[in-house]
Amino acid sequence: MLSGCSNFTNKASSGGSSGGGTFTFTSWGTGAEKEAVTAVVNSFCSSKSLKGVSQNIPYDSYETKLNTLLAASNAPDAGYLTEAMAMRLGEQGKVASILGEKGFENFLPQTIHHWANDKAVSQTAVEVECLWFDQDATEKAGVTPPATTDGAWNWDAMIQAADKLTVDDNGRHPSESGFDAAKTKRYGIAGLTGLPTLVALLKSKGIDMFDDAGTKTNLDDPAAIAVIQDVADLIFEHRVSPTPAQATTYGGSTALLLASQRVAMAIDGQWALLDLSQSKLKYNVGVLPRYDKPLTTLLGGANGIFISTPYKDVALELLVQLADPSQVPLYSNGLWMPMDRKYYTDETAMSKWLKEGVHPSNYKTAVVAPTLSNSVVMPAYKIKNFSIVSTTLTNGLTPVFSEKRSDVTQYVTKLADQVKQQMQGAYPDIVS
Repeated sequence: MLSGCSNFTNKASSGGSSGGGTFTFTSWGTGAEKEAVTAVVNSFCSSKSLKGVSQNIPYDSYETKLNTLLAASNAPDAGYLTEAMAMRLGEQGKVASILGEKGFENFLPQTIHHWANDKAVSQTAVEVECLWFDQDATEKAGVTPPATTDGAWNWDAMIQAADKLTVDDNGRHPSESGFDAAKTKRYGIAGLTGLPTLVALLKSKGIDMFDDAGTKTNLDDPAAIAVIQDVADLIFEHRVSPTPAQATTYGGSTALLLASQRVAMAIDGQWALLDLSQSKLKYNVGVLPRYDKPLTTLLGGANGIFISTPYKDVALELLVQLADPSQVPLYSNGLWMPMDRKYYTDETAMSKWLKEGVHPSNYKTAVVAPTLSNSVVMPAYKIKNFSIVSTTLTNGLTPVFSEKRSDVTQYVTKLADQVKQQMQGAYPDIVS
């Protein structure tokens, strides 16, 4: 685990001054993300007379690697952090607060996460859940996915649309006599079983996934169980959605899932746009279905500055630069969304990251506007021990969406009790 640790040495020993030292930034991500982050780090550090080291670590081993470096008192200067790790390290006094620092004052409040009343960390970028669709398939079926929150499908309308898009080998729909579910050629919709989507659906019905104190999950609330049952019914009763395992076999990404023509619509993070824009698919985007208020979920990892760095001021400047669409191509190529409010409200600022040929025609109304006004924050920064809790929930809900069950209420109630045993409280819920 300590291989490559030489990259973390030779830092200046004092002050915040630059000049001849090494500045290390750790991140995960491959391809375009790795290349863009490396280029920005190297260029920025060069301007500060520092040697920039962009250390890329696979996501699956990221926390383990950083924990090893921290234990050896050999932390990087700054870098990506998973949500739960950012809060834990903040609480332990190992990362610096960005509150009151220049450049962060206009960030969306949803992107600033407090581990104490006066201390917080910011996200790397904004990501939200979206309804991606194959426009050729929807046009052929006479289905128009809603492009604004005002027109968001209620649950029944979403089922009707998905039914029109679902066909078997003989062209029959699930609502028609003779439909052969074993020979489904194309499903109408996929992607409603993940925790981020469930967070939005639950909140749309007025339910938070967890209580404010972080002592229990509300999944055993009868209204929450009804939402989970609704999602399961899409698969087993209405037959318009594949199981998660089936969806995986059709495509490892939303771009592949839609391109396979086995699914017409898929809910996924806006990061799917990077792959979609590089495909030959005629794609577009809509808003998520709703119960009451239409909502999407805002999520994303954090950027952290390690308290041991002699270059705190440099690190703060770098994080602000990484948040600037004019400096980082990951915004215009569809992987990231900005954190500064002006990029959602000012047309000139929006033009710096919204790119024709990448961001589809519905993007402003279906993604930009809901991010600002109709988003609920993923509770990853709110709930302590979230990495363990979320794994238990994800693994625990999988059987509900894998096969038809008659005991959903009892099963989810038991799962909620299991989660309760793992919960350790909540961080301050501050929205400025």
